[in-house]
Amino acid sequence: LAPPATAPSDPRCSKERALAAAMYSGRGLDEQACSPQVTFTDPVARCSGRREVSEAFRALTFCRPEHVEAPRANFIDDLTSTVDLHQRYFSCALLPSGLVVRSTLLVRRRAADGLVCELEERWNGALLFGWVAFRWARRVNGMLSSLLTPLLLR
Repeated sequence: LAPPATAPSDPRCSKERALAAAMYSGRGLDEQACSPQVTFTDPVARCSGRREVSEAFRALTFCRPEHVEAPRANFIDDLTSTVDLHQRYFSCALLPSGLVVRSTLLVRRRAADGLVCELEERWNGALLFGWVAFRWARRVNGMLSSLLTPLLLR
C-alpha cells in the first residue's frame, strides 16, 4: 500500500511530483520532460509515444480532475520514483463528492538523458494484470483513446 499522502514529498523527486501534479490536474503532459517513446499504462489503457500519452491526459480534462491531497513523491532509486495520488473526478451538482480515487504513479527515467520513459498508474497501489489478454486490451484502448480524443475534444 502507498504511504499516507500527508507525509512530505522526497525532494529528490520534485520533477516527478510536478509532472504528475500537472498531468492529474488537467494541465496535460510536459512533453519536454518525456522521451519520444514514453509509455503510459493504467489498468484500462496503454499509450505509447508522446502523442498518445498527451492525448490521454488531454482527455482526462473531460473528467474534471482535482487533487484531494497534494501528490506525494517517493524516491526509489536514481531512475525510478513513485507519486502517490488522491484524486477526485466528475464532481458536479448531481455528484458533489465525485469519484474519489487513490493511485500510485510509477515514473521511470532513461539513464542516458534523464527523460521520463515510462509511466504506470496503479489504482489503489495494485500491480497491473500481466496476462496477454489484459496487455492486448489495454493497448487497443490506448490506441482508440488517442484516435477519438481529438474528435471529441475540439
